[in-house]
Amino acid sequence: MLTIGVEEEFLLLGPDGRVTPTAASLVRLARAPGRVKLELMSYQVETTTGVCEDLQDLRRDLTRLRLIAADAAERTGAYLVAAGVMPLPGGPARALSDGDRYRELARRFPEATTMGECGCHVHVGVPDRELATAVLTRLRPWLPALLALTANSPFAAGTDTGWASSRYPAQLRWPTFRPPQIWASADHYDRAVRHHVDAGTAMDAAGVYFLARLSPRYPTIEVRVSDTCLDVADTVLLTGVVRALVQATLDDVGRGEKIVPVPAERVEADLELAARGRLRASERLLAKITPFLGPDTGEVLAGFERLRREGTGADRQRRLWARHGPTPGFVRELAHATTRLAVTS
Repeated sequence: MLTIGVEEEFLLLGPDGRVTPTAASLVRLARAPGRVKLELMSYQVETTTGVCEDLQDLRRDLTRLRLIAADAAERTGAYLVAAGVMPLPGGPARALSDGDRYRELARRFPEATTMGECGCHVHVGVPDRELATAVLTRLRPWLPALLALTANSPFAAGTDTGWASSRYPAQLRWPTFRPPQIWASADHYDRAVRHHVDAGTAMDAAGVYFLARLSPRYPTIEVRVSDTCLDVADTVLLTGVVRALVQATLDDVGRGEKIVPVPAERVEADLELAARGRLRASERLLAKITPFLGPDTGEVLAGFERLRREGTGADRQRRLWARHGPTPGFVRELAHATTRLAVTS
């Protein structure tokens, strides 16, 4: 099985839903260097799992890191909340974390750094960069289905935005937050990255935020399209799906299957449909990945069954909102979902 790892971004919210800029204190209290880290805004943190080979190990690591971060957040007077954007108003939305990189990003891209958004980034080990580039090109048409699976930001500033993922349109303010292109080789990919850096649309290779990319740090494909997931079960499902999808596309490459040149406009239109909650692609996605799930089959099929039964993170947030409205009860329920220990049925 291909190796996997996940980065998750979280908000720090007070009981009233206002952002709480206590990330630096949280990171110190967490005492998990390299695993619980600062993010762009001082009311955000990121967790990073180790390299895992199976979904059960990943589940344990994800759960442990969420609990560590949530405990440290509580000691700073905040909740750890897994939502793609700030659901309620209040607090300094543009409160940068301390660091030269964050300040430079804000200077270069002021329109993209007005608030913090939270995503989930899944890494799948593919050390051969030529193979990885071929996989990226074939992943393009599947990115909308992955976004539809994980949409988790229907509310912003106390309002139902009408989107399932309001994070998606917000992050389009980054010039490189776009689907990958059809690249013929790793060199072709590298030239595209250099073009963005030279043109000033990215600070460096790490700042090229393609929705799926070759990781600039690890020998992995990094899929970045998803909102941060409301609970661990959603993240585990996403990771199992992404790994199987990468394995399926590797099989396509090995069999010499030609690339279907889906136009960028079609991919972007489907991404918008997914972000609006109007794309239902789970059956087609399942048909593609099922032969490649291997020992993950039971876990992933149970995840899809739960998705059919309970809906996406956005669906569950809307049910909580209907019960609580924009109140401390809503924030408390989001925080509870964030750290709920996931079990499969």
